[in-house]
Amino acid sequence: MRVYGETLMKKLSRILPGLWLCILLAGCAAGSIPKGSQLLGTYKGILRGNVYDGPIQVQLFQTPEGDTIFTGQFMDTLVGGEYYFRGTVSGNCMEGKISLVFGTITGELSADRTRMSGTFRLAQNHGTWSASLE
Repeated sequence: MRVYGETLMKKLSRILPGLWLCILLAGCAAGSIPKGSQLLGTYKGILRGNVYDGPIQVQLFQTPEGDTIFTGQFMDTLVGGEYYFRGTVSGNCMEGKISLVFGTITGELSADRTRMSGTFRLAQNHGTWSASLE
């Protein structure tokens, strides 16, 4: 029993630092919203990919400098993971990076700012997404 416990502890000591690094990097990829930013709206919808489909949520913000940015997340329904993204809006065009900058998300915001839709690419999964203002 002691050998098993020692082996388990050795494995955990190798795995845990990597997990902490992944968590830290995922938080950095999502980024923080600049202080003083105003929430313009929360949008909910569906992401449809060639590997999995799932819910998506996007929040739109106006920064104190006058820029429009977005953040959000979607679920990996195969393994139960969650991906975070962040990007900028220029006119009605949205462009961002998904967790750990391994993926991209792009879209278009409707003129009345009640709907948004676009495409995403994350490793082998790619497809479309759409969301409406709540």
